[in-house]
Amino acid sequence: MTRRHPSTALTAAITVGVGAALFLTACSGGDTPAPTRSATATTTSKPTRTPSPTPPATATTPPDPSSPATSAPAPGNDDGADGSGQGNGNGGGVTDPVSVDFGTVSQQGIAAAGGGKVVSLAGSGDLWTVVVAGPDGSLTQSVVSATLGRVTSGPFPKDSDAATKTVNAARAAGLRVDADAAAAKATAAVPGSTLASLQLGGSGSAPTWTATVSAGGASRTVTVDGVTGAARAS
Repeated sequence: MTRRHPSTALTAAITVGVGAALFLTACSGGDTPAPTRSATATTTSKPTRTPSPTPPATATTPPDPSSPATSAPAPGNDDGADGSGQGNGNGGGVTDPVSVDFGTVSQQGIAAAGGGKVVSLAGSGDLWTVVVAGPDGSLTQSVVSATLGRVTSGPFPKDSDAATKTVNAARAAGLRVDADAAAAKATAAVPGSTLASLQLGGSGSAPTWTATVSAGGASRTVTVDGVTGAARAS
């Protein structure tokens, strides 16, 4: 009996194993199966960033070049710069006070003139033009606010010749009933009336006030004696 060498048997066994492996590979087609995604797998998508809407720009209307730019109101000129106006008012919107204190109005005019006597009052509501005759007969005019009780325009000197100054001084010196008292007597002579104007006339020995008052829309003239204060309406 012949004994086979062990290495020969090992070689034969390896050969048989390799052949069997090649046979099995040929039968399976050599294809590697594609991996199957698990049914429980979730696809996580990357969130899409939505841009915030940009607010529309506010429309700005360009200035109309044909329109003049608004500017601060120019300061008004004082009325009566020549001594003939009513001034600029009291700045408080009061144009028709309930009553007028002609004593205060007269005193303010006299103070502005530097002394003398009132020889004329004219106006309405808040503003009154006051003319004062000085000791030498020269005249000074101011506008007084009855509401504020002070001068709002003036004083302005009024030109007079020598003869007129002499007459003015004589009338003022002979006067015993001042302007505020004459105004009260004139309005009392016509019940319910208001004063519009008061003017001193006459002579040094017999000064006389001539007043114009208004009642019920009608004007009346009242004469007041500058010495006695007697009033007579016509």
